[in-house]
Amino acid sequence: MDLRRFCPFILCIGFLTGCVHQPKIKKPSEAPPQPVVQAAAVADPNDPLPPGLTPKFTAFLTSQGLSSTPAKEGEAARLTVAWNNKIIFAPDPVHGGEPVPGFIAKMWLFGTDEAIPVTPDGEILIGMWENPPKGTGGQPTLIELWHIDRETAKKFRKHDFMGGQGYTLFLPCSKYHVDLKQVNMIARYNGADGRCLVSSPETLTIDHSATLQRAAEKLGMSRTEGLKSDVSTPSPVGPLPIPMKADHP
Repeated sequence: MDLRRFCPFILCIGFLTGCVHQPKIKKPSEAPPQPVVQAAAVADPNDPLPPGLTPKFTAFLTSQGLSSTPAKEGEAARLTVAWNNKIIFAPDPVHGGEPVPGFIAKMWLFGTDEAIPVTPDGEILIGMWENPPKGTGGQPTLIELWHIDRETAKKFRKHDFMGGQGYTLFLPCSKYHVDLKQVNMIARYNGADGRCLVSSPETLTIDHSATLQRAAEKLGMSRTEGLKSDVSTPSPVGPLPIPMKADHP
């Protein structure tokens, strides 16, 4: 798999474009953790960050360039994200529509008026760190990075119950596995007006119910197809008896 491929996806019922999936990188426990990044001028298969996006991800992971001056009227002052811990599956057009697992997130920007969000206009960077098992003394590990450019992000702005516009995002997770227990999520917004904000780290305990349901459905379908095959296939001593009860786990 090309670790630097871009995966187009549509929002919620569609796909999100411009997302970049990265390999695992060990990080310390600071929020956000500090990476060791190689700034490559040319394509390097060993560089965890692709040329062109490397400076942006470096700034994100090291908290560089965040806005420190008070926001003026109409400017963004705070980034708020509502994360959903449930894994959902959405079609991936890059792979023939095969459903892929991912997360849904809602994102808002608030200014001096805390009641109504300001209209966002910028790019988004999101990181996901896997937490080690409790009591092991290990460090969080960066397992996924997403980048949504400004023009793509505009497509995902929607009015909602907050009374203003926000982003609704589907984040395909290329490093997902059923043993993934707990992750930390952090988002950064780089506004077209120069305002750069980061969300508070949030810990999610992953809900794998959709994955388990899909696995159960596939297993049930496989067993049903196997029974039909057994019934319809003649044997040397005549047709096989029809089982009175399927042996489900």
